[in-house]
Amino acid sequence: MPKSAIADSGTGPSEILVIDDDAFIRQLLVGVLSAEGHHVTTVPSGAEGLARLAESPPALVLLDLGLPDVSGLTLLRLMRSATGWEDVKILMLTASTGVDNVVAAKEAGAIGYICKPIQSVTLVEMVNDVLMKDDLIWLDDYTRSWTPT
Repeated sequence: MPKSAIADSGTGPSEILVIDDDAFIRQLLVGVLSAEGHHVTTVPSGAEGLARLAESPPALVLLDLGLPDVSGLTLLRLMRSATGWEDVKILMLTASTGVDNVVAAKEAGAIGYICKPIQSVTLVEMVNDVLMKDDLIWLDDYTRSWTPT
């Protein structure tokens, strides 16, 4: 999707926080999402993600499930309980395709799930869906489902 498509959608640039310990993944996400007009901030650890809870929340968080210092599910639960972060849209990133992880992420409050390796086109489409569709109930790179309007 070209950068102008975001401007035409009425959403404008969004603040996106990426929490992932893999430097390549962070760099990829910054490159792809910045090219789409978003403002992307990254942190390499769960601890630094926790520190962000004291700041203004972004529109979207892309959160690695497999962080080495703090579990992504634990961080997701803490985000959901932090003042001002209750309604932040959170997409989980993971190399795990286990159904139990998907279910746990949904139950903990994630809006969706993206499996690595990440395809740039799919990532952009999913981020735009999450940011633009208020009626979204769940989104993953397999079903890409939401409630019809």
